[in-house]
Amino acid sequence: MTEIRGEAPFLWRLSAREEEGSYSVAMVVPGPDDSKGFDLMIETGILRLAGDPELSENEEILEWNQDDFDLFLRLLNQRKLGLGGGKPDTLRLDLTDPEVIDVIHIVAAAGFGFPWPPGSVLKESAGEFPRHKAEIGGLASLNTIHGFKPCVVVDVAEEEVACVLLDNLEASGGEGGEALNRNDLLVVGHTDVLHPAFAQPSARPASAVVH
Repeated sequence: MTEIRGEAPFLWRLSAREEEGSYSVAMVVPGPDDSKGFDLMIETGILRLAGDPELSENEEILEWNQDDFDLFLRLLNQRKLGLGGGKPDTLRLDLTDPEVIDVIHIVAAAGFGFPWPPGSVLKESAGEFPRHKAEIGGLASLNTIHGFKPCVVVDVAEEEVACVLLDNLEASGGEGGEALNRNDLLVVGHTDVLHPAFAQPSARPASAVVH
């Protein structure tokens, strides 16, 4: 169990992957103060483009920023993960729990994932479905060419919403269509963000009209 107080004692480790021209992203927990190693490392499967000028040639260690930490806590609270640490403002986590690891993957995708535009992946949703307010950390659905897909909202701007997919999305039939995977980052419009129940047909809102 890892105890968090104030800020998550976590780091990101970006390691160069020369054969792919990118960096792999892992979450690491630093060891004791007198140690140069890590207590734990969790590979996320997220890749960051190697063209980022802020990265060193082989490896970079970055502290979690406030956005990382806030999203992490929102997702933990939503999934009711973590126990009180016995001290004020503390949280105890099992970092080997698959659900906690899944949350870490989402946070990594939000911070380092390539922001895919909707392109030919989404169907037009404006005016066809009840409006759903996008909130950071909240679940939502996207109306894709292969049906409704679940996602997590990780950022909300004036005109766009960033979502991390919770399911794979097959490529479109056209030439050059991209297949997206679980934990890929997709940037969409506010009207594209639908109630999470749409991705669960048995719980689809009664007011929904599906064409």
